[in-house]
Amino acid sequence: MRPIIGVTCGSDVSASNTGGRVYRKNTVGSDYISAIEHAGGAPVVLPIVEDEECISGFIDIIDGLLLSGGGDIDPSFFNEEPISALGSIDPNRDSVEMLLSKAALEQDLPVLAICRGIQVLNVAAGGTLYQDISQHSKETLKHRQSAPGWHASHTIQMEPGSLISEIFGKRTGRVNSFHHQAVRDAADGFYVSARSNDGIIEAIESREYRFMLGVQFHPEMMFQHHPEAANIFAAFVKACQRL
Repeated sequence: MRPIIGVTCGSDVSASNTGGRVYRKNTVGSDYISAIEHAGGAPVVLPIVEDEECISGFIDIIDGLLLSGGGDIDPSFFNEEPISALGSIDPNRDSVEMLLSKAALEQDLPVLAICRGIQVLNVAAGGTLYQDISQHSKETLKHRQSAPGWHASHTIQMEPGSLISEIFGKRTGRVNSFHHQAVRDAADGFYVSARSNDGIIEAIESREYRFMLGVQFHPEMMFQHHPEAANIFAAFVKACQRL
């Protein structure tokens, strides 16, 4: 039986062209769905809801949690005021994903956190973020590539013995990049397992859990062109198999 992987989503609001009706949608990129399905999982999209009992119910029915990419995180979650470079935020999505992340940590549910997801996971566990990588002390690389999503635009250096290096099968790799926020300080219980050559954190993980991996890049866009990206989903889905 395929493990059930809950995938978080964003929201979108649009107006009808034929009248005053407003459409509110929960949306997630199909690449996440395809990558999980290809790896042997059964993806289920988790909608943005307000009732905490619903959120707890999601955790009860899934075997693993994928925190997907998206917009910025409200800096109030890590005790900061918003800076001018902060992008759009979705308070409802923030609340849902923080609760899901904390529940997954409490229950040792496997988590793969991608782009925004690594940031959510880190904050939920008590870490901090750069609201914009301009706050980083060094001159940074281009972290919003203009190349296609499957293209690996910059290098990362991975820690020996880390999960991410084992998945890649090497200590140096190349990944894509579409972000302007980033992890500043990893939460207690987590360690930095990969950085880009400018020092920006590209992966965090924890040995205290079955599978707890956050990556700043987007392997779901790369898995059809880069085997190491597909291996991330394969390792995640394997960890989600029911014991």
